[in-house]
Amino acid sequence: MSAIALAWPAAPGGRSSAFLCDEFLTPREKSPRGPIEPACEEIAARLDHALEARESRLPDLALCFEACARIASLLGRPIDARRLYLASIARLASSFDRNGDLAALALALRAVLGLARIEAALGHDDEALFLFEKLAALPLGGSLEAGPLVVTPARFAEVSAFAPLLGPKLSAEAIAAALETLIAAARYDVALAVARVRDENDPPALDAFRREATATALCRMGLFGEALVFLASAVAREPLSTRPIFEQKRAEALAASGQLDAARARASFVVEGLDERLRASPASLDDLALAARALRVLGMLGQVPGAFAARAFELAGLVGDVPLEAELALRVVGSDAPRATRERAANVAVSLVGHHAPSFAALRDRLCSIAA
Repeated sequence: MSAIALAWPAAPGGRSSAFLCDEFLTPREKSPRGPIEPACEEIAARLDHALEARESRLPDLALCFEACARIASLLGRPIDARRLYLASIARLASSFDRNGDLAALALALRAVLGLARIEAALGHDDEALFLFEKLAALPLGGSLEAGPLVVTPARFAEVSAFAPLLGPKLSAEAIAAALETLIAAARYDVALAVARVRDENDPPALDAFRREATATALCRMGLFGEALVFLASAVAREPLSTRPIFEQKRAEALAASGQLDAARARASFVVEGLDERLRASPASLDDLALAARALRVLGMLGQVPGAFAARAFELAGLVGDVPLEAELALRVVGSDAPRATRERAANVAVSLVGHHAPSFAALRDRLCSIAA
């Protein structure tokens, strides 16, 4: 342990860890999580179209499996999500074995990444990490087996020639997902080791992800002094687009270490910067997720800016992300916004509680029957 960590004061009381949050803020490709039943209906229509065209619509079929698995996750049904990914892998592997379809092989590898994430969600950390490691090693000459899917170095060379961006993208996503899994499993020392291993070809987003994992691990280990020194360095070298993420991590580390006034000032600084950004350009899911995190800390510190919370809440509704809209509605309820605004947010929060998708089970069974 460093001298900084030894000299850093311990946070008062037992609530320090409540200020910390393990969810990563580094921007990634994501879609709004809209109402589930309409999403099921949309997937069913896409599936009809894909089956009519058969092999020529294989990407649409793979997308149906993936979208339905995501819905299963939102419904809190990871076993169903796992079943869907396994069925997707079987269907795509079969298509590749029959026709040598390299698109099917590329899509199957994407499904393996989804399967690994579900294994992590189920608490099967070692199984998930094994798959992440295998996926990340494919561009380095590795091999992979997942159910009926077998990918040798020669096969991966073929699919890489067909889709040159697949390997680097798959590797970066697998490493990021492995870091998420290690943090969620409280294997902080391993997460630190993985985060320190960098490649000169790593995309900037993966670099930021590694830095965020390092900060989270240090905080969870109680090394707040080291975390804050690391975050100060990260903020100084981050581009403007991702700098607020590390400012927010600083706010959380300050609060967890007992420096509540400094934490309040830092989180307020993040909110002010976001307010300017949201007025200047359309809201993104990443911006709104960061807004929710900053408001969460400010709420715990007893100072939620009502005007900003209400604006972020309205924007989440426009973007169409139901979980974010529900979370931000709760921030409005606990803010100093006008009473009518707080009441409306409360009504919305209540209406968004729970997910109802009567057609999900039939859609799941229909998809799984395709691979049988």
